[in-house]
Amino acid sequence: MRGARRVTGNSEPRFTSPESYTPKHLAEKILTSKSALEGERKQVTVLFADLKGSMELLADRDPEEARKLLDPVLEHMIEAVHRYEGTVNQVMGDGIMALFGAPLAHEDHAVRACYAALRMQESVKKYADEVRRSHAAVVKIRVGLNSGEVVVRAIGSDLQMDYTAVGQTTHLAARMEQIADPGAIVITPGTLTLAEGYATVKSLGLVPVKGLGEPVEVFELVGAGTARTRLDAAAPRGLTRFVGRTAELEQLRGALDRASLGHGQVVAVVGELGVGKSRLFWELTHSHRVQGWLIVQSGSVSYGKATAYLPVIELLRGYFEIESRDDPRKIREKVTGKVLTLAPALAPVVPALLALLDVPVDEASWHALDPLLRRQQTLDAVKRLLLRESEAQPLVVIFEDLHWIDGETQALLDSLVESPPAARLLLLVNYRPEYSHAWGGKTYYRQLRIDPLPPESADELLAALLGTDAALGPLKQLLVERTEANPLFLEESVRALVETAALVGERGAYRLTRPVENLKIPATEQAILAARIDRLAPEAKRLLQAAAVIGKDVPMPLLLAIADTPEPEVRAELTHLQAAEFLYETRLFPDLEHTFKHALTHEVAYQGLLHDRQRALHARITEAIEQLAPARVAEQTERLAHHAQRGGLWEKAVAYLRQAGLRAMVRAANREASAHLEQALSAIRRLPEGRETTELTIDIHIDLRNALLALGDRARMADHLHEAEVLARTLGDPHRLGRIATFMVNLCVITGDYDQAVRFGQEALSIARTLGNRLIEVVATSNLGITHVARGEFSDAATLLERNVALEGDLRAERFGVPPSSRRCQAPGSPTCSPRSAGSTRPSGTLRRPCRSLQRLIIPGRSTSGCSNSGAPTSVAGISHARPGSSSGASTSAGRGRSSSGYRSSPQPSAPHTPSPAVLMRRSRWSRVPSRSSVVARITFGRRSFFCARG
Repeated sequence: MRGARRVTGNSEPRFTSPESYTPKHLAEKILTSKSALEGERKQVTVLFADLKGSMELLADRDPEEARKLLDPVLEHMIEAVHRYEGTVNQVMGDGIMALFGAPLAHEDHAVRACYAALRMQESVKKYADEVRRSHAAVVKIRVGLNSGEVVVRAIGSDLQMDYTAVGQTTHLAARMEQIADPGAIVITPGTLTLAEGYATVKSLGLVPVKGLGEPVEVFELVGAGTARTRLDAAAPRGLTRFVGRTAELEQLRGALDRASLGHGQVVAVVGELGVGKSRLFWELTHSHRVQGWLIVQSGSVSYGKATAYLPVIELLRGYFEIESRDDPRKIREKVTGKVLTLAPALAPVVPALLALLDVPVDEASWHALDPLLRRQQTLDAVKRLLLRESEAQPLVVIFEDLHWIDGETQALLDSLVESPPAARLLLLVNYRPEYSHAWGGKTYYRQLRIDPLPPESADELLAALLGTDAALGPLKQLLVERTEANPLFLEESVRALVETAALVGERGAYRLTRPVENLKIPATEQAILAARIDRLAPEAKRLLQAAAVIGKDVPMPLLLAIADTPEPEVRAELTHLQAAEFLYETRLFPDLEHTFKHALTHEVAYQGLLHDRQRALHARITEAIEQLAPARVAEQTERLAHHAQRGGLWEKAVAYLRQAGLRAMVRAANREASAHLEQALSAIRRLPEGRETTELTIDIHIDLRNALLALGDRARMADHLHEAEVLARTLGDPHRLGRIATFMVNLCVITGDYDQAVRFGQEALSIARTLGNRLIEVVATSNLGITHVARGEFSDAATLLERNVALEGDLRAERFGVPPSSRRCQAPGSPTCSPRSAGSTRPSGTLRRPCRSLQRLIIPGRSTSGCSNSGAPTSVAGISHARPGSSSGASTSAGRGRSSSGYRSSPQPSAPHTPSPAVLMRRSRWSRVPSRSSVVARITFGRRSFFCARG
């Protein structure tokens, strides 16, 4: 859905463009951040409001008179939206559409939208009373809200926004408006989740929604909730265990004790979003230590800077116990009564307090004052009230979130901070690091810096949230890594998992229902972090997002290569990002490197980019890495694979993903290897069809077979080999068919299908002899010989295996395409044998360079390591041969024919399969080895080695 629809033709000129009705300060904010917001995904709350029955209201009236009735309704709607810094995106004749969270991002967009809806209903209701008396007309509006994601496409110079809704974001909001009764506000569960505690609702039950398969439970918003902070909103659900802040809590208690003796204190708690500043205050104010104390508190809100004294007003409303339903007369009674009861001498401050609470003041002397004097008297009135209260009983005054404070409240605080030394007053404030003040030199001032939880405290918190089930260990580790042990983010992440049914059960006793490797960031955290990022200057924001595409760790040369900005400017913006604690400097030598402070910040910065922009940056990063360090490309295959894949460079993606898979196999990281190779198969489907592409596809299937063999995943091995076989037969490629056939022999032996193993073995030998390919011939001979052993056909096995025993010279130490050991081997006095890449393809008839330390060879795909000195046994494809004349007396591998005089068994390391019971029974009949026999071969199956001898 396109969101920049022009207004209907019957609207007045002042409603034809957002430019005509948007307040100047909001317009400036939007235009200032315009370039940084275009082309981004945003979490928003959408509001639809219209005049119910407008056609009936306007039908019998003169158009000019009708507009006089309708325009004030639209003005009340628009004013309510702008009060909470929403954006009216459309005016549609008798209604509006507004967005909260875009183009101006706000972490509490759902709360703002709810408050705006309540305000517009309240103001329109007052206007409707006038219209009913003057025109005998009924005016009622209905409002619908929904929260979701949109993509901001463009913002015009007239503030018109072009956007695309993601999913049902706009559709559901419009449907909520349509089902709302006149005078009602209806919201979706998505909005309620984000505004929980801040809004009072009642359920309207399940409602069918066109376009959705299942009914949606909807709610009527009936008023503001009691919550003023996130902590207030969380308290009804039950707070989690308070951990990791014992020292800080003790310092607050010490300040409380000193203040109780008349030595007033000011304590500031400083920390990033979500580390527990408010919770620390809550623990103090809900403990027995404050018995006998009066506690008054308030907090700044992100939209409050435009409202002078807003935190002070909230503090006074709490102090005088003023409720939202109280009219001016009731408020006057409460204020006057409490002030005069506290101290009759405070009577002169009453006018200033009433004026602050928007109650009409009758005293002419108050109105005669110069505005600056009224301001000063207002500040003095609040200060005198609090200080006098502290004489009657000890007083705790709390101001939270000073980073959002308005100028007038700041002036009051600056004045109040001068007063505590001789009062029983404890002033507690908290704020984020970006806020600053001038109180640091006061002897009675203390600052407490709190950081994310230490590891042991994070474990304790997660144990309280999730439980102690050992199966939750990987989830706990993942949560700590993603949230940097931030308490708020830990709790919100767990809450999101519960809401999405990834966790089931009860708090402290949850269990997982599915893997959580791809956790979604909860909308609350995403909005919180997006708002911080959007407050950056456009240049800094673009640089942060470019850094996010690089990864959590950001090397300076790579950032400069993709930044499209001169180096001095990049360094200047990095300084700003460090000051705001988005990035940390982690390395100076050999190159400067930064890292994101939070993994969540990295994710939100990355997800804010459109996919096209992400893809373009990933492609540029791939090319930059190749150009900056061409000699180190092999060391960065995983990184290059990641960027090439996301950048749509499919040819490079296939190459780097395969290299990464083979690199992982060399390290015995076979799960990672199979994952890389599976991705390579997915990427190769994006390449044009052709013989080279098909050949590469076959080779990757074979690589996967080698990785999966070590994991024992027979079913997937079979799938990949069968797919490779079909492709090879389609191409008519005998070389690859021969290799696949040798691997199929091995697989069939493992699965006990010996007849098929013989068929594939004979096919492989036939292909090898036709091609003259010794590599395929030797491996096929070994595998076919072992198949005959498994079938109990020892004479046939010996005949085949003796061909490999007869190999001479360097051929005796050749790998013949077998995947290498996962470890280096070192023979005493011999060079180190470095593992080679598995699964590589060599031309027909060619052989590998022999391993100089005579490393043991293995059955194709089996990971075995070891080596021997010259003269010790060597091996070919799992068959261990004794050199003629060797003093070691070691045995060699071959089949034992039925004419042999016997064999004996000895314990050996486990193999990937176990012989069938029939084979074991046949073997059990041979229990004696002649004392004078020439040992020809040793064949290993399962945990046993079988020695075959000729008399």
